[in-house]
Amino acid sequence: MSEIKGKVLKHSEQTRTMHWVHLICFIILGLTGIAFYFDIAGIVNLFGGEAAASDVHHWTGVIFTLAPLVYVLFNFERFAKFIDTITTFTKDDLGWLKTMGGYIPFIKAEHIPPQDKYNAGQKMLGLLVIAGCILMIVTGFPMWLLKHSMPPVLVWLTWKIHFWTAVILILAVLGHFFLAAIHPKSRVEFASMMIDGYVDAEYTSHHNAKWFAELKKAE
Repeated sequence: MSEIKGKVLKHSEQTRTMHWVHLICFIILGLTGIAFYFDIAGIVNLFGGEAAASDVHHWTGVIFTLAPLVYVLFNFERFAKFIDTITTFTKDDLGWLKTMGGYIPFIKAEHIPPQDKYNAGQKMLGLLVIAGCILMIVTGFPMWLLKHSMPPVLVWLTWKIHFWTAVILILAVLGHFFLAAIHPKSRVEFASMMIDGYVDAEYTSHHNAKWFAELKKAE
């Protein structure tokens, strides 16, 4: 295939801003949550002590909840397209999962099926993050605002769900960070989402062939 020059816009300014806000909130929530669970005084003191750290955790949770809601309110069409994309799985997506996109050395990947704007792995991550965030929100707020009026067994259950959902999300985000910022085959994705929104057209034509074809048709 001949070289394709130029760049294409993959993530808008609003999307990048929301991603930054949510990431910062996630890091703060993760740090304070880990500090509370493992009783790590060093981290708690970074936030001004136990009471202050608790307030930081709670109010960061408010921002964590409101940020995507505001984004959806002002970018509903873009969000609807995103949901449609990550919930649509084809034979090509299943084929990508069989080879894991060629990112794992010990899995043979002679042919990697063409992908949409997001590959099958990113689609699954997107669904996991959305489901996980919803669980964190619907368990977090009751533990904050209703814990004294909730039955003890319900407090215990919401805490368990909150904790294990957080563990899964932290591991998923760490894996996402590795692929997006460190892995040599995909680290160009980091700059696209976190900096200028653009990705090389040559890279996109190979890794997101279906989406790239749609862009060419729209020109």
